[in-house]
Amino acid sequence: MSCCPGLRIPSVNIPFCCYLTTQGESTGTLLSVSKNTLYRHIQLERQAGGELYQQLPHRGKRYSYNIGQPKRGPIPNRVGIEHRPAEADLKQQPGHFEIDTIFGRDQKSFLLTVVDKAVKTVFIRKLPNKRAETVVAAFRDIVANTFCVFKTLTADNGPEFARHEQITQITGAQVYFARPYHSWERGLNEHTNGLIRRFYPKGTDFNLVTHRKIAALEHILNTRGRKSLGYFSPNEVFLTYIQAA
Repeated sequence: MSCCPGLRIPSVNIPFCCYLTTQGESTGTLLSVSKNTLYRHIQLERQAGGELYQQLPHRGKRYSYNIGQPKRGPIPNRVGIEHRPAEADLKQQPGHFEIDTIFGRDQKSFLLTVVDKAVKTVFIRKLPNKRAETVVAAFRDIVANTFCVFKTLTADNGPEFARHEQITQITGAQVYFARPYHSWERGLNEHTNGLIRRFYPKGTDFNLVTHRKIAALEHILNTRGRKSLGYFSPNEVFLTYIQAA
């Protein structure tokens, strides 16, 4: 049953299945089935006319970066990614975030996504528009409702992040900007946006999506197992950092 009526939840959770089998291998309480076996079964089922593959990330297609070239003006006092501390790339400690916006139908509704590079925790906020002051207000809401420590933020060169100095004042984290047309410098953000698109495909009017449904989606992404985290959830991994501190 969905935790939020109307929110589409994929019926096949491959990361969760892999998490269970991983735990089974270590405890001996479950039949051990490797993730490769699961994916191979889905591929064979697809060849036989099945539809399980449609529940995979990107529906089983290899992910490719979309390198668009929108016209963007200069951002005042911009600090490039080349000045970002090297520790942000190591992904050994939480607090280093990538930030982006997702466009809704006809570019009249938007989502702000803020994802931690190390533990994959994501914050999602609806935006009624893409004005810089609206993004600043969204960060105020995020900081007011979380106890995460923000160390760095990495953004693209969109005008919605033009008030990055105000974002720094709110979060205490310097905002760094990726090189133009280098979306792979924010690869995690691109991947996370792809996960969100599984629930809300391109063409979705986010004005019609309630804040409650967005919060439910955020909860799902933060509590589902991730392959890159050994099939533990972002929340579980974040908790281990907190307990070790």
